[in-house]
Amino acid sequence: MWNNTLSIFFVSGVTPSSECTTWNSFIAGLTCSSHTSLNLYGTNGSIGVDVTNAAVATAIASALRTGTAYSGSSNGHSWQVGTCGTGIELTATGATYSCNPGYIIRPCVGNSN
Repeated sequence: MWNNTLSIFFVSGVTPSSECTTWNSFIAGLTCSSHTSLNLYGTNGSIGVDVTNAAVATAIASALRTGTAYSGSSNGHSWQVGTCGTGIELTATGATYSCNPGYIIRPCVGNSN
């Protein structure tokens, strides 16, 4: 079993260039054929949100790695993978390229947003 972990720290109002490189390296390394879970959290919500459905976690990892769109539900959240700016976004808010508050990671958006 692989344990893929990514830690990136963002500074509000600063374009995340090195974070984009780190994110792209992380998603390129999601090469396992199956994943059991996913947890997304940040300093404003240290508990975060989870995907405990292995099929959804595997589909998210695959979509991130291949850069393809995906939509699925797990643990009461609508998870989406899609493009945002020049990179790949993962969100638990139900819509990509949205500024709604919630759990969203898109370090390659290309601006200080």
